[in-house]
Amino acid sequence: MTGESSAWDEFAREHRALGVSMFYGIVLAAVGIAIGVVTGSQIILFDGFYTFLGIALSWMAMRVSRLVASGPTSRYPFGREALVPLIIGVEAVALLATCAYASFNAVLSILHGGDTLTSGWGVGYAIVSLLVPTSVWWWLRRMASDSELVRAEATQWLTGGALGSGMIVAYTLAHALAGTTWKPATHYLDPSLVIVACLIFVAPPLKMIRTTFIELVEGSPDSDLRGPADEAVNAVSTTFGLAQRNLRMTKIGRKFYVELEFTVEPSWTVEQSDLVRNALAERLDALPHDLWLTVEFTANPSAWS
Repeated sequence: MTGESSAWDEFAREHRALGVSMFYGIVLAAVGIAIGVVTGSQIILFDGFYTFLGIALSWMAMRVSRLVASGPTSRYPFGREALVPLIIGVEAVALLATCAYASFNAVLSILHGGDTLTSGWGVGYAIVSLLVPTSVWWWLRRMASDSELVRAEATQWLTGGALGSGMIVAYTLAHALAGTTWKPATHYLDPSLVIVACLIFVAPPLKMIRTTFIELVEGSPDSDLRGPADEAVNAVSTTFGLAQRNLRMTKIGRKFYVELEFTVEPSWTVEQSDLVRNALAERLDALPHDLWLTVEFTANPSAWS
């Protein structure tokens, strides 16, 4: 019951965090698209549509969060944790596709002489686009820092804040060049900023895709999880004098799978096995994941293969 309660508590935090993200996303997307259409600014339109895409992805993440929190079923006896890296991968591909499309349009704009970077509403939106995403990112990180879905959501808001700061720089530069011989160059600021923003936005989705691939093919987890797990296993092995072992681990969503096979003497007892298993579980349970621990004992090391 404790495990189920914890899962639903985590779901409630995720649900609230994603709900807040969707609310601010809807507001910011509507404002951005409206101002982008009125001013004709590519970068504002890009930001608005990028945020609008984030709303759809947030909704998908909420659905996945609910499915995962429902736990194992007769149809899915190991749960549906694989949906977490899968949806993160879908988000990453969608974000990369948006950046590719926006970059293509920006290049076409540059080839056709660029666009005028308008001030007024554009400057106001740039300030809002810096403050709101940065605030939401900070809140999301505090709200559910252990949730991979929320961390992926927070990454989108952080990149949105970076874009807002870039827009402020671009508007400031355009204003500074307005009365100089460099004024014609301001026509290329808007599409150039789109390209720069897309280049900045590429890194987080690529990292998300890497994480998705490693988890779905059941690869070894990153060192920040693998390291503490190795230390726990080493400590227990030393305590019980179990020098020969075979250790495998992987992570899928919140689930952390650890499989251990120890070589023991033929006189090894079930009671000793329970002591080792309990000691391992106590240490590994301290890690912020849902532990799935399998411990086997054999007097024949060749059984590992």
